[in-house]
This record gives sequence, structure tokens and C-alpha cells, in this order.
Amino acid sequence: MKSLARITMAATATALALFLTTAPRAALADPPDADETGSSTVTDPNFGAYTAVKSAKFYREGNPGDPFPGDDANTYVYTLANDAGSAIGLIGMGIEIPGGTAGVVIGAGVLAGPGVVPSETQVLANEVRWNFFDTPVQPGESSAQLYIISTYDPGVADLTVNGDFGLDAPGTCGIVPVEPPEFVGTPNPCTIGFWKNREDGKKGLLQFFPDSDFGAVKAQAVAISSVFSSEAELVEALTSKGARTTEERAKQQLAALLLNLAAGSLFPDNTKCRLFSGNEVDTNGDGGADLTVGEALTLIESNILSGDPALQEAAKDLADDINNGIGVIGVLASS
Repeated sequence: MKSLARITMAATATALALFLTTAPRAALADPPDADETGSSTVTDPNFGAYTAVKSAKFYREGNPGDPFPGDDANTYVYTLANDAGSAIGLIGMGIEIPGGTAGVVIGAGVLAGPGVVPSETQVLANEVRWNFFDTPVQPGESSAQLYIISTYDPGVADLTVNGDFGLDAPGTCGIVPVEPPEFVGTPNPCTIGFWKNREDGKKGLLQFFPDSDFGAVKAQAVAISSVFSSEAELVEALTSKGARTTEERAKQQLAALLLNLAAGSLFPDNTKCRLFSGNEVDTNGDGGADLTVGEALTLIESNILSGDPALQEAAKDLADDINNGIGVIGVLASS
């Protein structure tokens, strides 16, 4: 899961905000049979002026109890309760959402039923927020049921509860939309020799990444690189030969490494030519992981861009080892 920064109240004024209707959505008032349930408690860290409990239910698409069936998305339902012993009312709650591309927040709002209805619901760039400015959730009261419709899977992130008089309390929120962890498959990289021959259309290799697939792999390789800005640059580096500088040789190995990573990302079930950012690498031969392939890529590209021949040599060697499966933990074979 990605690290998520807390969004402050000031974020509600951003132009990225999407203001949604506050009218309760027509749905089950008390949807049953959630796939997951949970709760978390936050207390005002300033003066202990309030204690709030956020309860959560998660409905995966296809669950008969989903308040919004048939939308090809998951539903999260929350209730914010203000403890009877609190001294002040609650005027808002925000739940963070990820910024990755593994999913999307489709909408948010409030379900019909008992409880304090928020004055507005906002979907911001990194947060869904419910504001109770007009009618705070007073001590002993609970909010109406609040919902998020999202294609993200559930996980844990931060939440913010806002009390009157600017008394905000951060907390941890379980069962919220998060980007799922990156898939890490079994590594099976290919060498620069394979990728050069595939680029040349060598007979016998076209079964691996047919034309359209190979084009997608090259495009993805460029997309994840900070060294190559075009497919032409990547292919030129990959197919270079003869007397070359250390930087050129390092870029050739980098091109193959990027293609291996791109192939793993786009075609993880392939039996040949695949690496994943989370694959681990043993660089000193002690059998333990020293860095991941993703971390190695960052280091290799940084060393290449440094202009230092010694660092570029180190980049070439590390990329060469990974492309040959040397030190890659769990590797099936070097290709």
C-alpha cells in the first residue's frame, strides 16, 4: 500500500473538489451481510474534548447485501458516532483514498435512514470528506450512514475527524479504499541477446510477444524509465554494438532490464522474460535480499545519469547481473 499524507481542512477549498448532492441516496437504510466490518476510535489530541468512533462495513461487488448492486464496484459504508462523554460536536470526517491507477472512487454520499445528515459530501484528489457544518454530530449522536463506491480493494489508511473550534484528530481507518499491493511473480529475466534478437525479428522468437504485444512492452519500458524518452532511444541503446562508451553499454543493459520489467507488468503469466519491481536481489552473495529490482532500477538509472564513469560501470554490472538472473532471488532461469 502506498504511504498516504494527511489531508487538512484547507484541502476542502481546492479546485479539485467535487461537491456531491447531500440528499440521502435511495438505498437500503441498514444493509446487512457485509463482507468485512470494523471500527476505529479517535480522541481529540489537544484537550480530550471528544471521542469519536468510526464504524465500517465493506460490500464487495456481487454481495447480495451491497446497497448499490450492479455497478461493478465495491461499497464502503461508515457511521461516525460522538461519545456521550464528549464536550463538543463533530463537524467533519475525511477518509484518504489512494492516488494510484489501480482503481477509482466512483461516488460518495449518505444513505437514507436515521442519524445526522452531513451538509455536504466532497470527493477531493486524495480524500473523501463529509462536512457537518450546519448540523454537527453532538455528544451521544451518530451520523447517518455514509458511503463510498469504489473499485479499490479494502485496506488501512488515515482518517481525520474534525471537532468544533478547529480541534482535529488524526487516526487510522480500517476498511477503506486502497491500492492493492503490487503483484510480485516469479522472476525469469531475459538477456540483452534475447531482446536484441526479438527486436530484429529473429525466427523462432516471434512466439514471444507477437508484434502488437512487443510494441506494448517497448512503450511500457519507456514509460517507467527516467533515462529513455522515446522508443527509438531505447531500441538504439538495445541494439548498439562495436566500440562503445561505458555509458552506452550501461544503457544497453538498462534497456533490457526495462523490457523485462515491462513484460512482467503487462504479461505476468508469460513463461519467459519477466521481472517484477518487488523481486529481491542478493548483491553480495550471502543469500539475503539487499534490494528489490525496483530499487535497483532507480539506482542504475541514477548512476547512468550521474556522468561518472565509475558509477556507470557499476550500473552496467548490476543490470547485467539482473538480466542474467545472477543474484535474483527465486529466479527460474537465466535466458
